[in-house]
Amino acid sequence: DLLYRAHCAHRENFDANAVQLSTLVSIKTGGCPEDCGYCPQAARYHTGVDNEDMLALDAVVAAARVAKQNGATRLCMGAAWRGPKERGLARVIAMVKAVRGLGMETCATLGMLKEGQAEQLKSAGLDYYNHNLDTAPEFYGEIITTRTQDQRLDTLAKVREAGIHVCCGGI
Repeated sequence: DLLYRAHCAHRENFDANAVQLSTLVSIKTGGCPEDCGYCPQAARYHTGVDNEDMLALDAVVAAARVAKQNGATRLCMGAAWRGPKERGLARVIAMVKAVRGLGMETCATLGMLKEGQAEQLKSAGLDYYNHNLDTAPEFYGEIITTRTQDQRLDTLAKVREAGIHVCCGGI
């Protein structure tokens, strides 16, 4: 019933036969200090995912151009972090500006945000922030012990307050 009601609400507000194509680019892969039980990028698990440096700006722009040529209208940039440090955030801001310069919408998933970081991303032109809730509150500690669900919700509140659209789901 809930899925049916969600489908009806979607059809009332959007073209039922239109699909927006988005592309996800991992701008920082592996080495995450979190312990999400489902994620192969967590440093504590031996999954074969290597810890890689952050992509260079020109590599992200090239990926965005390919995505756009293939029909994507939004590029989501994901980083395997607990949250961005200022140096990393500055690089992401440059990426957001460059992708927006190509006429694409932008999305980022960077972990938990500190005070003022959502506003910096909004000023750069970020359209969406992806931040999944992971699981139900009563089961959270079984999946993740390095953060709480309230910390996730705090980041979502910061994103909303900054005027960035929220893009989230459950895993």
